[in-house]
Amino acid sequence: MNRSLLQFLSFFLSLLFLAGCTLSPSAGVAPSVTPTQAAPTGTVAAAATATPTSLPGQVVRIQNEATGLYLYADSGQAALGNLPDSDLRSQWSVQDYQGSQRIQNLATGKYLAIEHLQPYVEVISIQSDWMSPRWGFETDPSTQTVVIRNVWHNWQILYVKDGTLGYDRVDAQDPSARWTLISIGGETLSTATPAAAFTLPAPAEPENVQGAVVPWDEYEAEAGQTNGTILQPDRTFGTFAAESSGRSAVQLAGLGQYVQFTSLNQANSIVVRYIIPDSEDGKGLDATLSLYVNGEFRQKLSLTSRYSWSYGGEEYTLNTPAAGGAHHFYDETRALVGDIPAGATVKLQIDAEDTAEYYVVDLIDLEQVAAPKAMPAGFLSITDFGAVPNDGKDDGAAIRRCILQAQAQHTGVWIPEGVFESVGSPFEVSNVAIQGAGMWYSTLHGKYARFNCTGDNCRFADFAILGETITRDDKSPENGFNGGAGSGSRLENIWVEHTKVGYWVGPGTTNGLVIINSRFRDLYADGVNFCNGTSNSLVENSHFRNTGDDAIASWSPQGSPVNTGNVFRFNTIQVPWRANCLAIYGGEDNRIE
Repeated sequence: MNRSLLQFLSFFLSLLFLAGCTLSPSAGVAPSVTPTQAAPTGTVAAAATATPTSLPGQVVRIQNEATGLYLYADSGQAALGNLPDSDLRSQWSVQDYQGSQRIQNLATGKYLAIEHLQPYVEVISIQSDWMSPRWGFETDPSTQTVVIRNVWHNWQILYVKDGTLGYDRVDAQDPSARWTLISIGGETLSTATPAAAFTLPAPAEPENVQGAVVPWDEYEAEAGQTNGTILQPDRTFGTFAAESSGRSAVQLAGLGQYVQFTSLNQANSIVVRYIIPDSEDGKGLDATLSLYVNGEFRQKLSLTSRYSWSYGGEEYTLNTPAAGGAHHFYDETRALVGDIPAGATVKLQIDAEDTAEYYVVDLIDLEQVAAPKAMPAGFLSITDFGAVPNDGKDDGAAIRRCILQAQAQHTGVWIPEGVFESVGSPFEVSNVAIQGAGMWYSTLHGKYARFNCTGDNCRFADFAILGETITRDDKSPENGFNGGAGSGSRLENIWVEHTKVGYWVGPGTTNGLVIINSRFRDLYADGVNFCNGTSNSLVENSHFRNTGDDAIASWSPQGSPVNTGNVFRFNTIQVPWRANCLAIYGGEDNRIE
């Protein structure tokens, strides 16, 4: 997000859960449109005589609660009047379409829309990918009325002012903004028909649970056994302890120094949160650290400072040590390491081949990772299109061919076990599922290991994205996932690391995005940012660590559509190195649970 001192006051007006705060963007509301008269309502011309085409969806008349007048089509505009129920201009087919509703007039075959942001509501021909003719129906069972909200500009709802129809930000409880759907036979339809645009799924967590339920056990280094140096708690900017979990960690600086833990449960993987020195030119150093289980050498763990160590003080992420103001010290390494029995000792030790000047260990996670998943029936594997795992060569073109073919065949894309490189351009995705063998097994790596969602039904599951971002450049969309998610999109069991943002949701319309059971770590900016009108969307049971901006945010910037109805629930956030754990900047009916 862009920040300036003039926006500082909005920081205090936002709902914030603080963890090392910095300046934050201003809460904004999108510009409103003041509707003018669409058509006179006193006298209505002769009824339409066209024979309607058979249309999908429930055919209704739409009556305003305040005026008792009916919505009808008149010369490319929507108007209000007292028309008989036999007049096709006042009959509308309400059609479910990609998680929302489209409203088609029976006399003209055209749709209710606000595509050109006219001072009236349009009734026009549309294109299938337009968002302006998509509407959400918000029902009130007690009154049998609905609010009709535009999906594209979701702060704008249909309402009546001085007897004419308009769309704007108005009080949804006012009778002028409430409508009754009446069947042609005169029966008021149940408010369950049509359904709301999106309903959040029931919580996945047991009652009385706080934060995410995660499959690993976490061990703080300062609570383990060590012959190294325990860093004492410190909150001073630019110190290792200040960025450590619990403001303390263990530093190892000589041959044979170690930190040791006792495993609570069986495991077969390890994550180590660590610091090693930077290089003089700021490009980072590589090193190893030795892992022992029950006193026996297990393997070397690969460490690097390429993705850590930023300079220039809190506001900058320069890779220039001479700039001073060092911060953002930590990174993580992960590895499948074979069986670690419950009760085993797990030791990290400096051996002769481990050449870093020093090592700071903050914590480790031990996890029992399940076996890799099998390819779903009918999916297309990227290896069948030329992708080769673990060879260090660009697989982008092969993956792109697989995506296009899967879209054409209405099936999914399979990412098998291994590391696949993407160095040329991001992947454009819509109406397709991308599935891996598991976040520990299937990995996309590289500067362009990222997905741009360009429509609806962008569905991702069970793989990792490991990027190559080494500084924050807000002109470069180096995000694991990017763009509006349309409707029907979902991220599940996804691991994103070493990108700028995990998922920047926008620009473009998003309604009903679900992000669940995922991990976002070691980023230069936000973990997940709901932006540009993202609505009715959910982040649940996910873990965020070492983010360089808000871990989870809902942001309605000035001049953009307003976020509404988003929920962040049952998430765990650790040690963001800048900004906040959770934040809501503007919008309506967004909440943190």
